[in-house]
Amino acid sequence: MTTSEWSGNVPAFNFYNRTSRNAEITWSYNYLGTQLSGAICARPGGGDLYVPMFVTKVSWQPRTC
Repeated sequence: MTTSEWSGNVPAFNFYNRTSRNAEITWSYNYLGTQLSGAICARPGGGDLYVPMFVTKVSWQPRTC
């Protein structure tokens, strides 16, 4: 859980954005030996992922998701 921008490497299954800001969540995932990565924009009150992966960064977004 975080309420500020953050970077690192933490295992996660899902997320919920309980802030009033848009957040970009950067993730990585190993699928059958292939490393995948990307970013998702999380709206306030939103949640997503639902598969085991690693969150590597959370940053605030000035744009709308």
